[in-house]
Amino acid sequence: MLPPLGLNGAAFELLNDDIAGRFSALDNLMKFSAQYLIYVLVLVLVASWFVHVGGSEQRRLAVYTAVASAALALVIAFVVREWYVTPRPFIARGAGDYVQLIHHGADASFPSDHATAAFGLAAGAFFYRPRLGAILFVLAAIIAFSRVYVGVHYPGDVLGGAAIGILAAVIVRFARPIFTYLDDLIVVRLVPAPLR
Repeated sequence: MLPPLGLNGAAFELLNDDIAGRFSALDNLMKFSAQYLIYVLVLVLVASWFVHVGGSEQRRLAVYTAVASAALALVIAFVVREWYVTPRPFIARGAGDYVQLIHHGADASFPSDHATAAFGLAAGAFFYRPRLGAILFVLAAIIAFSRVYVGVHYPGDVLGGAAIGILAAVIVRFARPIFTYLDDLIVVRLVPAPLR
């Protein structure tokens, strides 16, 4: 299969083929971001549970919505991959036409799971804690950029993942009454105040 042409292919060549592999410090930062920054994003979200700024219910709703949004987004991404299979850049492109900085399996490229989950978490949190959501959006954007930079995704893969993550958060936001009910029923009654 031929690699994507047009804007998607040109953007990949700019970010990967033209820049990656030329600056070791930037390469190392992008490798870390592509592999591990998603865990930092999750840790920031978990830590936000304990940062008592604003209403307690809003703080907890941000976490519930973020986690549910990421989960729904990953399910949607799985379904999309079953129907629309695209090869990763290092499969579709010839040797010398890409720079691969991290090892990755040869599974489908679209959409990016990392971008899907990261933007789902960020968008879900943003509805209830905009400042937290903004921080998570910055981390999600770095993750998405780095996945292209290191050669495991095309720009369209991470943009598609971002769109799915944000769409999932919009859908999950309608579940607020369910989250509020479960929060009152379980968390408020059973979790000691300092932990909630």
